[in-house]
Amino acid sequence: MDVRKLVVGVSPTKKLYLEDPYLREAKAEVLVARKERRNVYIVLNRSIYHPKGGGQPTDLGFMRGEGFTVSLKKVMEVRGVLVHFGKLSGRLPGQGEEVNCSLDWERRYLIMRLHTAGHILDHAIRESYGRVVDTLGANHGPPEAFTEYKAGPPDLEQIKFIAERANEVVRNGREVRFVYVTPEELPAKARGAPNLDRLPPAERYRLVVIEGINAIPCTGTHVMNTREVGFIELKGVEETERGFKLYYDVR
Repeated sequence: MDVRKLVVGVSPTKKLYLEDPYLREAKAEVLVARKERRNVYIVLNRSIYHPKGGGQPTDLGFMRGEGFTVSLKKVMEVRGVLVHFGKLSGRLPGQGEEVNCSLDWERRYLIMRLHTAGHILDHAIRESYGRVVDTLGANHGPPEAFTEYKAGPPDLEQIKFIAERANEVVRNGREVRFVYVTPEELPAKARGAPNLDRLPPAERYRLVVIEGINAIPCTGTHVMNTREVGFIELKGVEETERGFKLYYDVR
């Protein structure tokens, strides 16, 4: 199905996870529902589910209403509208119906910890290399978390330094918060952030701020304090065509 046709004339979805990533349940209204075999595409007026994108994997969970249940397989964003795709059990929900949305919290919280860990590693990499190192890609979630950096691979001493510096930030219990800034404010506010020159034009940008560490444009979900990350374990380094991938996990 062409999901672009599903969102024609539909207002942008209110993204509840941007304001409260710890929100596990919410009610929402069905705007569009289209069945495809045993699956369904659903557009809601608001959503707790983060889509795949920005280095973060899709959220999973359930939508329930009278006579139906949807087990989410993926969430996509199309022109500001979130399209939820999943297995349908029961009848097809109708436009205007209320649904009860619940999040796979164990998966989401792991993603939050991994994504914040990724931002901490950006800082440790910057300190190790003595400059801001741009990123080429990332997966801040299961099954394997990594960030790809545009630089030569670190040696063993650098890897040790990066791990120690990152976990020092975790142990220090830094506050993690978000703020919105204008394009004019961005260069001064986004301290230590990679890839600023690749950002698309926008009226405002959301910065995820780790107090005293960095401030990075990001629409992902994060923990409120670095202590929640636990411990960052570096799993390996893989040289790539344009740089290297740093694999990591949290525990």
